[in-house]
Amino acid sequence: MNKKIIFTTGGTGGHIFPAINLMKFFSKKGNKILLITDKRGKNFVDKNSKYESMIIKVSSPTNKNFIKKIFSLIVIFSAILKSILIIKKEKPNLIFGFGGYVSFPISFASKFFKIPLVIYENNSTLGRANKKLAPIAKKILLGIKTPSNFIAKYQSKTICIGNILDEDIINYLTKSKKENNKIFSILVLGGSQGSEIFGQIIPPAIKMIKKKGFEIQINQQCVKDQKNSIINFYNKNDIKNNVFTFSNDILKMIALSDLAISRCGASATAELVQMKTPFIAVPLPQSIDNHQYLNAKHYNDKGYCWMMEQKNLSIINLFNLIISILNDKKKLENIRFNMKKNNSRDVYLKAENAVKEFI
Repeated sequence: MNKKIIFTTGGTGGHIFPAINLMKFFSKKGNKILLITDKRGKNFVDKNSKYESMIIKVSSPTNKNFIKKIFSLIVIFSAILKSILIIKKEKPNLIFGFGGYVSFPISFASKFFKIPLVIYENNSTLGRANKKLAPIAKKILLGIKTPSNFIAKYQSKTICIGNILDEDIINYLTKSKKENNKIFSILVLGGSQGSEIFGQIIPPAIKMIKKKGFEIQINQQCVKDQKNSIINFYNKNDIKNNVFTFSNDILKMIALSDLAISRCGASATAELVQMKTPFIAVPLPQSIDNHQYLNAKHYNDKGYCWMMEQKNLSIINLFNLIISILNDKKKLENIRFNMKKNNSRDVYLKAENAVKEFI
């Protein structure tokens, strides 16, 4: 190949990690890679790859008053002008957008140079930036078959390739999880910033479960300010625990967990499904366009998880759900069986085939 590809995205891990994964793949194929992102995105890149990156400043006009919205549009216009200069200098063969408002300027600028634009949507609803870019994109790649707000007229250039997960996760050989009557392992994932309400609700529920005679091992992600208090609570109640704000052992923890409790970002839920780990989905209620709820509903409808909206998340409700699972392990077996129908093993081949006409 030996072509130049500009990748553009930023913000959350749900946007940046699929981009990093595909950057690695196309780099191995001999292509030159440049990432256009924001400060948050660059922090992820610095920790996970060594690819060349550039930062552009973009401000989303969503949910802002009139004055702030005008300012945001001026910033976006300025970013488009900067993007034009970047494209003129870099002369890419392809631009690959992964969503988030930072992807809009460079993706939109592609039309002035007639450079092919391919966009990828990881969620079960088309993001606002991707929705605006759909008319000029040559291809629209999806992680989930049909986003709920997808426009029918673009179906002809749409390809569902699946979730772009880290190759280590795709190739990880998950062994059958043996039911251990003595220790039941629970993993709690709160997203890249943790989840404060999980730290308030989950520990007391686990304490109640232990009082019923069940032995629990819990690995819990939390916000920094809660870490010491959660550790002290578990230690005081003699509950095996590993409480963390960030960990490089997530893959191992997912593989060894009997059950997860998780927010519903596209990457986190896709990883749990790929690793055949049943989970309780608790969507973040204030997620943009309610995408976490739609992600959770998608997997719940397929029989991959249980869904509990945050308004229903209470100590007693969580306790009752986990107890029902512990008392009937076949529920876990059924979910793992359903998850076997989902496989991302050929996602990179599908992505490569989708763009080979451009590079």
